[in-house]
Amino acid sequence: MLPSLFSVAAPASFFQVWFVIYLYVLPLMLYTTWTTLSIMDLMESQTVGARWSTGVIVILLPWVGGAWYLVTRARALGRAARLATVVVGAVIWLVPLAVAIWLAGGPLGPKALT
Repeated sequence: MLPSLFSVAAPASFFQVWFVIYLYVLPLMLYTTWTTLSIMDLMESQTVGARWSTGVIVILLPWVGGAWYLVTRARALGRAARLATVVVGAVIWLVPLAVAIWLAGGPLGPKALT
């Protein structure tokens, strides 16, 4: 019998490690990267009102706010670097996550994970 995905019982399977990284660690890393780059760019902005209003959007809308700001408004980084940061980060997170979800509901089946 396989351990639960949320159990700390050894040995951890490859799927459990993949699940933890792509569901917990990577989204947090993307949020912090996109938000940090956005706030760093905002601090170079000249108008204080724009800093506050845009900063609130970037911080309170996880992933969407930071990605939106980097793609549309950031000026400190080049356009190619901004797009690469957002697009590659999203692809690296979402493609393996989609594969994991497909494996959990498809060939492995829900009974294989319990």
